[in-house]
Amino acid sequence: MIGAILAGGYGKRLKPITDNIPKALIEIRENYTIMDRQLLDFKNSGIMDVYILSGYLSEKIEEYYRDYRDLNIHILNEEKPMGTLYSLKNLIGHIDDDIVLRNGDTISDIDMKDFIEYSKRKDFGMTMYITKMKSPYGIVEFSGDAAINFKEKPDLDYYINAGIYYIKKSVFNYFLKDYIETDIEKSAFPEIVHNNLLGIYKDDSLWMGIDSEKDLETIKKFYSGRNDTEYGYVKYLYSANNIEIKEYYIKKGYKVNIQEKGIIKLMAGSGYIYTDKTLKYNSGSILSISGEIHILPYENTKLEIIKEKNKKL
Repeated sequence: MIGAILAGGYGKRLKPITDNIPKALIEIRENYTIMDRQLLDFKNSGIMDVYILSGYLSEKIEEYYRDYRDLNIHILNEEKPMGTLYSLKNLIGHIDDDIVLRNGDTISDIDMKDFIEYSKRKDFGMTMYITKMKSPYGIVEFSGDAAINFKEKPDLDYYINAGIYYIKKSVFNYFLKDYIETDIEKSAFPEIVHNNLLGIYKDDSLWMGIDSEKDLETIKKFYSGRNDTEYGYVKYLYSANNIEIKEYYIKKGYKVNIQEKGIIKLMAGSGYIYTDKTLKYNSGSILSISGEIHILPYENTKLEIIKEKNKKL
């Protein structure tokens, strides 16, 4: 299969930042762009050929990734915006493999490898990653004329299109038809749904669309002190007064070795921790560790390790 990134938009809502760089090259951490994060997902899932479907300031993307060696990057540039349907038609004319397609302005901790394996197993011609919708506003619960609870921007009981798709060759013909609409969401996707060929993959890990300066500010806060890994990420939460706190996010099914000394606090998820004995953990578990441990999550797991900095293993 091949990877593909839709990266042709003007990024008008992020002006003036996007006056001189395309949205995909905006940094979410120093020397680490939105597209860097997306390419890492492809690399970690074993996809080595990635097509960037570019347009606006495409030459900036070509220049930035000219010496990139981790993946084979191919640029398909539109001279003028033609819509995402044209981008897919153009891509299909260059390849003969299933496609993992993603929007170029989203950040997610989705387990891409699991998404791919799931999509391959299913009989659907296309699989869409969906995630819970987050309210853009605080929610007020009330009884009569009295407020009884307030929730700041909670997850809602609705799922939205998260902009990552597995597209099998068997449905390429739906993207090659002539439609009035020029975007895939309004043209090919409804046709695929109508023919019962669209499946869904639910994942409630971090997801964010970068559509505004406020979104950018939020994702930069998430990435402060954070380093992405194949299994998830490691993030430094606190380091002062001789205390260090690190957060680990480990995707289900990955076995991770951690060599620390201190208190481990399980914030979410369940699985097993292997030391000199086997321990089952759940959200809320608190353990003391003093050497190498092996963590095997059955669910996506978030944990904190709290230690005194001057203590050695």
